Amino acid sequence: MADEEKKALASLIKTNLQDKNKTTPTDPLVREKVEDFKADRELKKFYANWFIKILIAQLVVMNLLFFCVGFQCLAFDEWSLNLYMGGTLAEVFGVIFVITKNLFPTK
Repeated sequence: MADEEKKALASLIKTNLQDKNKTTPTDPLVREKVEDFKADRELKKFYANWFIKILIAQLVVMNLLFFCVGFQCLAFDEWSLNLYMGGTLAEVFGVIFVITKNLFPTK
């Protein structure tokens, strides 16, 4: 008798879980908060992807310039090249820091 009751209870729980109306939040504020978190997450993904693409492009340009100077296709003053390389790397690290600090805050 106990096994039959367990099976009946398990089937009842299974049918209740399959019914989406019984598992969704009924409070409109909770539903809005969930939707807000979803929208926030999608926006963070969008910005993170664009920042990563911009940083990759910037590093590719910096490396191409570095190779052109190394193969003597272009000529720059030593200080100008060092300042450009250092500034680009500082900007990349700064943007990565800002991304990680603001897109993924500690709670």
